[in-house]
Amino acid sequence: MEHCKPRHPQDEIEHDKKATLEFKWMLGVCYGNSIEKGVKPEDTTCDAHKGNAELTINPFDELSVRKIKYKADGSIYSDDADINKDVAETLNLNCQALSLPQTRKNVLMAEKNRIMRKCKGKSQDAFMRELERTYEKLVQERNLIPYCGIIISWLEEKLKTS
Repeated sequence: MEHCKPRHPQDEIEHDKKATLEFKWMLGVCYGNSIEKGVKPEDTTCDAHKGNAELTINPFDELSVRKIKYKADGSIYSDDADINKDVAETLNLNCQALSLPQTRKNVLMAEKNRIMRKCKGKSQDAFMRELERTYEKLVQERNLIPYCGIIISWLEEKLKTS
């Protein structure tokens, strides 16, 4: 469980202590490579790497999340300098120790291959319908899977819906 508002902010500025424990400010997150003993701090990600740092990005705000982009190699970045710092440094979402960029790239390639196999020998319209169906399943029905952000980004590029 991730507290989006730190319980113990690093700079100890005044904060709403009650708000830090409200469910509306909590997210389910991965372990961030923190389960195994002896993992170096630079090899942790997500909440385990973030500690008590405050984030600029608001995971509950779609406009904020949409500022995250993906490169062809699977790495994450943002043109917004503060959000880029969040994803690259504070959350360490391009951690090479966990091969996160490669994993994202592999997930995208698997989804592209699934769509290509399903649409092999079919029309461009059938291909576009499959892209739309997949997008709807992920975004509108909120049927999310690990690393789906890179798939959603690719689908939006193909469908020009962003």
